[in-house]
This record gives sequence, C-alpha cells and structure tokens, in this order.
Amino acid sequence: MTLPSSFKQHSLANRLGQALELAVCHAQAFGREYVFVTTFAQHASSLVAKNAEHFAFQLRELFKLDTRRFEMVELRGDLMNPQFWRWRFEWVGNSPLSARSELVISHSQRNQMLSLLHIPANMQAATA
Repeated sequence: MTLPSSFKQHSLANRLGQALELAVCHAQAFGREYVFVTTFAQHASSLVAKNAEHFAFQLRELFKLDTRRFEMVELRGDLMNPQFWRWRFEWVGNSPLSARSELVISHSQRNQMLSLLHIPANMQAATA
C-alpha cells in the first residue's frame, strides 16, 4: 500500500519489547487528537490488535497528547478501499487498559477520516 505523505515511519515496542516499524499520522480535528496507525506489511491477524495498549501508551507520549482527546485509528486494507478501526481504551492515569476496537461504518465519519489523511473521497471504490 502506498501511503499518503502525511504518514511517517516510527519504531514502537511491541508487548514483548521488540521494535516494530509502523506508519503513523497525527492530525488534529473536531477537538480531538487523531493518531492513525498502519503496518507496512499485511499480517494474517492485526498486529495493532495484539499490541494496542502498548502502542497507545507510546504514541500518546510521543505526541504529548491528553488522554481525554486521544483517538487511535488503525488503517487496514488499501487506499482504494480502506477500513478504519477506532480503538477505545479505559485510561488509568497515563496507562491505557481494556483495548477494544470498532470498525468505522458511518459514511460521514469515513469521509472525515479520509479528509484528515488527505485521501480524496472520489478515489474510493464504490461500496454497497
């Protein structure tokens, strides 16, 4: 997948302490701090899902974000048919716990996220 130039490569530690390379984009909008993440290679299962809490902690610190405004969104698929997975956490101080994700299915929310990533909505494949 060729990513928009807004994504930058960052090295984050996984739950085992191993360094992993992720593509990350930070955007501010609607009173929120959106941190988009994606992997450089397709994985059979979500690498982000296995490490969501660890990644959220590191990304919040990297961008110096307030937990009340922090939104982590995983980009899966390709740019012609992207899927956005919004990650939610219960924050205890600066520690994210109880990670859970939901697929963003709202057309308006998808368009907002595409706009934040500078991906033209007209570039998207028609979806039913």
